[in-house]
Amino acid sequence: MRIEIEVAFSFKRELGDDYRVLEAPEGCSVETAIRLWADHHPAAASRLFDTSGEIRRHINALVNGGNVARRDGFRSRLRDGDRLTILPPAGGG
Repeated sequence: MRIEIEVAFSFKRELGDDYRVLEAPEGCSVETAIRLWADHHPAAASRLFDTSGEIRRHINALVNGGNVARRDGFRSRLRDGDRLTILPPAGGG
């Protein structure tokens, strides 16, 4: 299935032009999609995963504009044509 990827990190200029689309297995989870995407874009991996290989706690994701935290978290399932947005931590003060 084809997933649109949006990355809201400043490092996206390091990714090349092909970072916006991911071909993933049907019904895969958000976590699986992020891992597959990072396999294709190693510059992003250290920013997305901690030293134990887990998604960093401060990383957020949206599917079609809805926060996955309000669904099944990173276990949320994706469908063909979904838009996955990967977000950095929110800053503020």
